[in-house]
Amino acid sequence: MRNRIAIALVFVLAAGCGGPPQKKKDDFKLPPQLVKVMTVRSETYVPVIRAMGQALPVREVMLSVEQPGKLQFLPAEVGETVFERSPLARVRSLGLWSRKTQAAAQVQEIETALGQAQSDFGKVKELYDRGAVSTRELETAELLYKTRKTQLSAAKAGMSQLDETLSGTGMYAPFTGEIAAKYQEVGNFVNMGTPLYKIVDLSTIRVIVGVSELDLKFIAQGDEVWITPLAYPERGIRGRVHAISPAQDPQLGAFPVEVRFPNVLKVPLPEGARSAGNGAAPIQRKWWVLAGMTLRVKLSKTPVAGIFVPAEALVERQGKMWVFTVPATADDKTAGAALMKEVALGRTYEGWYEITAGLAAGDRVVIAGNTKLRDKAEVRALEVDTGINKELVDAQSMATPTPVPEAGESGATPAPAPSPPSGKESASPGKESASPGKESASPGKESAP
Repeated sequence: MRNRIAIALVFVLAAGCGGPPQKKKDDFKLPPQLVKVMTVRSETYVPVIRAMGQALPVREVMLSVEQPGKLQFLPAEVGETVFERSPLARVRSLGLWSRKTQAAAQVQEIETALGQAQSDFGKVKELYDRGAVSTRELETAELLYKTRKTQLSAAKAGMSQLDETLSGTGMYAPFTGEIAAKYQEVGNFVNMGTPLYKIVDLSTIRVIVGVSELDLKFIAQGDEVWITPLAYPERGIRGRVHAISPAQDPQLGAFPVEVRFPNVLKVPLPEGARSAGNGAAPIQRKWWVLAGMTLRVKLSKTPVAGIFVPAEALVERQGKMWVFTVPATADDKTAGAALMKEVALGRTYEGWYEITAGLAAGDRVVIAGNTKLRDKAEVRALEVDTGINKELVDAQSMATPTPVPEAGESGATPAPAPSPPSGKESASPGKESASPGKESASPGKESAP
C-alpha cells in the first residue's frame, strides 16, 4: 500500500515540474493570402492598328531641259524654295535666236507678198467680170494668191517649231516646292533628259503603311489617323486615309494604305515672297516634316463592347481557362472564399482578353496572387482600380504628343493635345465586326487564344 502511494506522489510531482502543456504544431495558422482584385465592368474599347512608314512628298519630279547644250543658267541651290513658273535653267541656244529672226523676217516678207497678191487677184477678178481680161489671167492671179497663202502657213509653222526648240533650251518650275537635289553646274554640257534638279512639294505629306488582310476590313477611305514623327515624339499630326490598294504588296506582305496630312511651316513666309522677282534673295521654307522622315501611324478599328480582364487573371487547368472571384465583403482585413469560375475567351487586345461567358459586370476577379490558389481558399482582397481603357487608352493619351503648331506659333508652350484617334467617333453602320477566333495573336491585333 505504501509503495503505491509513493509511486502516485512521484507521478504528481513529475507532472507539476513539467510546466503547462505544449501546443501542437497544427494549432498555428497563417493569415489568409492577400491577393489583388479588380471589379469587372462592361466597357467599350476601340483597338488601334500601329504601323510605321516614311514621309513622302505629295509631288516629286526630276527636271531636265529638252534640248542639248552648254548650261548657262542654273540659279537655285539645294533647300531653296522655288515658285511655279520660275526659271530654273537655260542652255546655250546655238544660233536658234538668229534663225528665229530670219524666220520672222521671212514671215513678214511673205505677208507683204500675200497682201499684194490678194490685191492683184481682186483687181483681175473685177476686170474679168467686165470681160476685160481672159479666164487664163484670172486663174494665174488666183494661183499666185493661193501660193502666197500656203507659203505664209509654212513659214509660220517653221517659226512655231523654232519657238518650241527655243523653249526647250529653258526649264521652269512646274509647281511651288523645294530643291531636293542639284546634279549639274553652269558650264557643263548636258543632253536632252539629263537630270538637273529634283524638286519636291512638301505642302502635303504622304505615308504608305502595310495593313494585314485581317485588319483591312476595319479601315475606310477618309478615316482619321494619328501620326507622330520619330524626330518629334512630342508633336503629333492628324491625317486621313487617302487610298487603300486593292492588291497586296508582295514585298510588304500586306495591303498598302496611303495616308495624307497637311504639312505645317515652322516659320511663315515673309510678305511678298510669292511676288518677288528673280533678283530677290533666296527663300528657304522650314517644314515640320521632311521627306524621308520616319512616321508612326495609328489607325482606329471598330469599337468593341464587352467585359475584359488582363492575361494575369486567367489560370489554365485541365485544358480550360478559369478565373478566381472573391465576395464583395472581402478586403485587406476581412477574408473571403475565392471561387473558381470557368470562362470563355473572345479576342485579345494587347494583353487583355474579352470574356464572352462566365463573368458578369460587378464580379471581383483576382488579377495577382492566383498562381497557386485553390478553389474556395480563404483570401484577403486588395482592390485595384483598373480596366482595359484605363491601362491602354489612358496610357496612350498620356503619351500622345501635342499637335504641331501653325506657322509662326511658339512651340515652347503648346496647347493641350487633343486625344489621339484611339477610336473612331462611332462604329460605322454596316461595318463588319470582328469574329472571335479568326484574328492573329500578335500584340495589338485581335485574336482568339
